Amino acid sequence: MRRSTAVVAAAGLVCCVLPGCSANGGGTNLPRVSRTALQQDIAHRLADAGEKPESVTCKQDLVGEVGASARCDVVVSATNTFEPIVTVTAVDGSAVDYEMMPAVSRRQLEGVVAGLIADAGTRGIKAVSCESGIEGRIGAVIHCVVDAGGLRARRTVQVSGVSGLMMNLEVVPPRTRLRPVRPSSEMKGLRGR
Repeated sequence: MRRSTAVVAAAGLVCCVLPGCSANGGGTNLPRVSRTALQQDIAHRLADAGEKPESVTCKQDLVGEVGASARCDVVVSATNTFEPIVTVTAVDGSAVDYEMMPAVSRRQLEGVVAGLIADAGTRGIKAVSCESGIEGRIGAVIHCVVDAGGLRARRTVQVSGVSGLMMNLEVVPPRTRLRPVRPSSEMKGLRGR
């Protein structure tokens, strides 16, 4: 049995330190890393690692509180997008230390799985539907349903390796064959039997 593997993301990005800006509208004085500074830091570090992103978009500022997190959308190319999770590991005055973990959203994962299965020789893929996205933790597993020309199969996707923001995904070979999809009208008639 052959496993299909994809490398998602692009570079080793382990830990960063940025001075935060003070002020929090909620009355506390927690430092922050602005989303603009975070976007620039990610883009710069990826470029230094040889993978200049087309775009980096962070949804929010990173609040300087240990355990706080933010997500950013990174587009390296049309076929290589990911959503690192940025988590604060330490705060010293206005300096905020954080680490980044690779992750892909549900939509991104569905695109990766469709590509992997097509590369492995399955033709006519009409749709891929995954339960959710996946975080870059070795051994993490998610299930996706693949519809290839009216035949459906539940496929297991697992993280087989992580290095910085590089995540290896494998589509585990199916244990069962693809099966025909029954039209919904046939399914209604089967429920009463």
